[in-house]
This record gives sequence, structure tokens and C-alpha cells, in this order.
Amino acid sequence: MAISPTAHATSPDGGKPATPPPARSSRLWLWNTIVGLVLLAIISIVPLFNDPALLHTWTLIVMFCVLAQGWNFIGGFVGYAAFGNVVFFGLGSYAVGIMLNSNKPFWLGLLVALVIAVVFAFLVGLPILRLRGHYFAIATLGVAEAVGEFIAARDIGGSGGLLSVHPPTLAELPLFFYGFVGLSALTLVGTAILSRSKFGYALVAIRENEQAAEAMGIASYWYKVAAFMLSAAPTALAGGLYAYWATGFDPSTVFDVSYSVEMVLLAFLGGAGTILGPLLGGIAFEYMSYQFSVSGFTLHNSLLGLSIIIVTIFLPQGFIRLVQEILRPSSLAGANESYLLRIREGLRRVQRFIASNGV
Repeated sequence: MAISPTAHATSPDGGKPATPPPARSSRLWLWNTIVGLVLLAIISIVPLFNDPALLHTWTLIVMFCVLAQGWNFIGGFVGYAAFGNVVFFGLGSYAVGIMLNSNKPFWLGLLVALVIAVVFAFLVGLPILRLRGHYFAIATLGVAEAVGEFIAARDIGGSGGLLSVHPPTLAELPLFFYGFVGLSALTLVGTAILSRSKFGYALVAIRENEQAAEAMGIASYWYKVAAFMLSAAPTALAGGLYAYWATGFDPSTVFDVSYSVEMVLLAFLGGAGTILGPLLGGIAFEYMSYQFSVSGFTLHNSLLGLSIIIVTIFLPQGFIRLVQEILRPSSLAGANESYLLRIREGLRRVQRFIASNGV
């Protein structure tokens, strides 16, 4: 068993061992969850401004946050780069759209979307989760493209897969915004619970060293399938909310591979495999993208892409890891260490952190 570096530390006068610093990391998950819920609570006041354009923008921002949070289960905790998670978004959209056009309740459509996506993730995950690395990424991308082409070729929902539903009233539009906010909050809490569970520890062990995890008795294959199914759930529900909110879509919209790429970028920007990272990455990236768009800056996508490349090269574990490295206490003084000294030492530690984790 590993020995804590403070276990044999003694006081300056050589007397009794110095008191070890408090276990701040044991409460870190709780603080991350609280910060995320507070951010979502602040965002939830957007409808009070009675600005339709602002409401539309923040509805999309929170939707992408949910997509990034869903991808985090398979990409962040397991470390499998799924580039086809948009397939669950598309399946959720079509399930809800078809149910609405059949005069079925919206909530029933969401339930059907959830079941279809999770079952599909299980069936597809059985073969493709035997692959690793770029083979798995290409396989998931191929599945998403194939399902979209199938729906278009079979004219599911309409000609070429074009599906339209009865539009909601203006008074109902804030409900979709709150639906995305609530879904994001539930996914955030679910991620926090996962990070503290044996299931979550097993996923992290698979990410760090899959062969070692299997040697420890972890059935990595079935854990990966379960994580893939878990990743499908919030993504499909987000697709169902989008279907009714957008009122019209086709396969080129809801099976767009750029959605999958954006999920990956948002998660890595904030910190893949963390509780708060995908939410922060989604808010920061999407809001910045919106600001560049309304300013008329035509190269905003190139600029944002460049910033993500820089972050990926120099800080591949995201901004959450950077903040944790800065604020983590390092000396034996622990709680008695001043915040100024802690931040100063943290900045020096970040330099070493970037050097060891960067490309």
C-alpha cells in the first residue's frame, strides 16, 4: 500500500509528527457539482429578459453542453474517442418527431427516444467496442453516417427523411430551454455520482490501462458497453427536445458529424473525464462562437479552432486540470499555507504539469 508523503513528517522541533493537511480532494467532487449547479441556476434566468434571440442562443448553448456531458461518459471516463455519438441525437430526434406526428404525447416520445438509443448503443456497442484507438473512432463515425443515409434513403418521416412537426407556441419556447437546463443538471449530478462509484473507478482504470484493469478482474468489455449506453441516454433526450423545438429537420441536420466533433472539442476544452469540464467548455466555446458570429467576424471558426489546437497541445487535460494544479496545496503546511504562496507554487507546478502532459 502506498505511503502518504506526510505520514512520516515531523514538526520542526522534532517532536510529534506534523498534522497532515486536510483531504481537500475528497470534497472536490462536491464543489465541482455545486459550481455547475450554480452556473445552470444563473443561466436559467435568461427567459426573464424577454429576448427571443437571447433565449434561442442560450437554448443552443445548453444543448451543446448536454451533448458534451453525454460524450464525457464514453470519451472522458473510458478514454474511447467516439466520433459517432451524434447517431443517438439523430435517433432521439426522429423518435420524438414520429411520435408527435402520430398524435402521441411528447413525454412518451422522449421515453421511446431514450429506449431506442440505449438499445441501439447496446447492440452496436457489442461489435465496435472490441475495437480500440482510431479503429473504434472510425467505426462509430461510420455507424452515424450509415444510419443517416438509411433514414434518407427510406424516406423515414418524409421525402428524403425531412420531418416536420407542429410548432410549439411562443409561450412554450422557454420550456425547451428549461428542459435542456434540467437535463444538463441531471447529467452533471449523474457524472458526480459516477465519479464516486465503483463503476466510475472501473471506467477510469480502463482508461488508464485496460490490460491492467482486466488483470485486476474488471470485465472491461462489458463496462465499456455500459458506458456507451450511458452516453447515449442524455444525447438522445437532447435530440428529442431539439426535434420539437426546431419543428423541422432532416438527416443532414441531426446526423451531422460536426456535432460529434463539437462534443469532443467541448469536453476536452473544459476537461474530459471531469465533472465540471464539459459544462464549462460548452458554455465558453459556444458563447464565444456566438459573439464572434454576431460581430460579423468571418474567421471566428478558424480562430476558435486555433485556440483549441493550442489547448490540446499544451494542456490536453483541459482548464479544470489547470485550476486544480494551481490551487492544490503542496507543502506540509497544508491549511496554514497562504493562498498567495499556494498560487505561486501552483504556477510553478503548472509549468511542470504542461511539460509532462503536453505534446
